[in-house]
Amino acid sequence: MYNRFMKRKFSDKLIYKNPKTTVLVILFELFWVGVYLAVDLLTKHFIYMPIAAGAEDITIWKGVLKLVAVENTGASFGIFQNANEVLSIISIVVVVFLLVFLIFSVKERNGWLRAALILMIAGGIGNLVDRFMFGYVRDWIYFELIDFAVFNLADSGLTVGCVLLIIFVIFFYRPEDKKKKSDRIDVDSEQK
Repeated sequence: MYNRFMKRKFSDKLIYKNPKTTVLVILFELFWVGVYLAVDLLTKHFIYMPIAAGAEDITIWKGVLKLVAVENTGASFGIFQNANEVLSIISIVVVVFLLVFLIFSVKERNGWLRAALILMIAGGIGNLVDRFMFGYVRDWIYFELIDFAVFNLADSGLTVGCVLLIIFVIFFYRPEDKKKKSDRIDVDSEQK
């Protein structure tokens, strides 16, 4: 849906020549970063915090899915424990890079890429907020059935965003051939 919207509403001419439209596209995407970030932080507040304060774990589906409170000083899904400072620095660098890439790749309107960037940025910021406010990330989703690591919506956004990025690279990304590029330059110079 997002890809169809972008293709229908924002033609190449508008994106390339109209700065207002470009800004609107970027603001639209940043709005969705904010929505996902807000949902992540609200779920951590209303689900994680009561459990961490002493309430019982919440069983959604006995033996399959449980909501718990875990302080994660590592990365997504509990890896690299007790590396909060290093992970914070890496997260800041990556989030800033992704934000810059989101802005400067606005002409690439592939929905898979745009959704991947939105999810990864929101997930990175969601976990950064926790690291700075609490010194750890608040994880609360636990799949008992497979004894999977406890995670949160930010971790999910990062993971799904990475999967979408891989799908984009494998199926949609086509680097411009040097020959095509040089042909275009030759045609442009001949027209002058």
